[in-house]
Amino acid sequence: MLRRTFIAALPSFVAAAALGQSHIDAGTVQTEAGRLGVPVYSVAITSPDANLAALAKRAFGLHGSYKIVPQQSAQFVFDFSRAGANSVRIAISKGLSFESVCEGSSAVEALMKACDAAVLRTLRSPGFFAGSIAFSYSSDNWNTSEICVSDIVFQNVRMITRDKSDSLMPHFSPDGRRILYTGYYRTGFMDLYSIDLANNTRKVFASFKGSNTGGSFSPDGSKVALILTSSGNAEVWIANASGGGFRRLTNNKATESSPGFSPDGSKIVFASDDMGGPQIYTMPSSGGKMRRVNTRMSGYCSEPSWNPRDPNKIAFTAAVGRGFQVAVYDFASRSSKWVSSGENTSGAVWLNDGRHLICTKSRGKARKLYVVDTETNSQKPLHTSSFNAKEADFVYAPRR
Repeated sequence: MLRRTFIAALPSFVAAAALGQSHIDAGTVQTEAGRLGVPVYSVAITSPDANLAALAKRAFGLHGSYKIVPQQSAQFVFDFSRAGANSVRIAISKGLSFESVCEGSSAVEALMKACDAAVLRTLRSPGFFAGSIAFSYSSDNWNTSEICVSDIVFQNVRMITRDKSDSLMPHFSPDGRRILYTGYYRTGFMDLYSIDLANNTRKVFASFKGSNTGGSFSPDGSKVALILTSSGNAEVWIANASGGGFRRLTNNKATESSPGFSPDGSKIVFASDDMGGPQIYTMPSSGGKMRRVNTRMSGYCSEPSWNPRDPNKIAFTAAVGRGFQVAVYDFASRSSKWVSSGENTSGAVWLNDGRHLICTKSRGKARKLYVVDTETNSQKPLHTSSFNAKEADFVYAPRR
């Protein structure tokens, strides 16, 4: 079966109780500007609070359209100050005049929402800083792995499982309240589990004979696309998000993997080796004919991710040389382009702005999460290289 196996590297954290509020230290990250092919804004970050300034700089350092510079050479000045225990004021000067107070469930979330307000005001597109990340983490060189969730700047990393087995491929529900993931802990086989993040309760979602993987939610949160091998080989199935209503969509001798939905939920994208090597396919989510997406990039294309804002674009992993990189296919131009480079890169998931991706970079057994800008090709690490993380998912659902 095709799996999300080509991934990246990071730091290590200290675990706590199973399915609990285990907090992890992801280290301190030094970011550098990536290769930029489009104009960026020069911005200065100021604050009377050194911690706010440092976190805001870390956040804007992930975005391909901002370059942090001294105040005297900045196009915009972003000033952040505390307006309450869990509220932050953003004031923009030198370029335009703007002020707003943002509230969150924590001071960090309030700051990230304030950073997003600055992005929206200056770029006229949504920011991604107040989103959440789920990923698979290992402290023992991938002998075992656990599911963790974090904010984008890795200030609050929580271990959600502690099964001392393989916990893999997490997927958020659209409201960010649930995670589906693949785990081995109960039966020793690949089963799908659902975790309620509010109370950390877990239940079995799919435990049929064979492997149960995938678990990607539809945009409206009502359906789940998954891969089951109960029929003998890996096929695409769909189920109700509440459980039950399992219905098989593909029926062939090929191996399918990595199902996900189009932005409107009407189609499913997945990988299949129906032609030999894996390629990208789509089909109606109600069932119907498989249609190959001719990426013209590689004889091995897998791990597709449909852009949530632009239905013409799909990111995917492709073999190149002796490794793997991430590319984006555009239905409008019927062409693909590479968006990553360097170390093996895979497992792309779109952020809510429809521009940036979170990908996994790998070197040996080391895995590290990066933000990749599909417009500038900049690549920025989310954490330090000693923290082993892979298979990220992202949701933008901050508390109001």
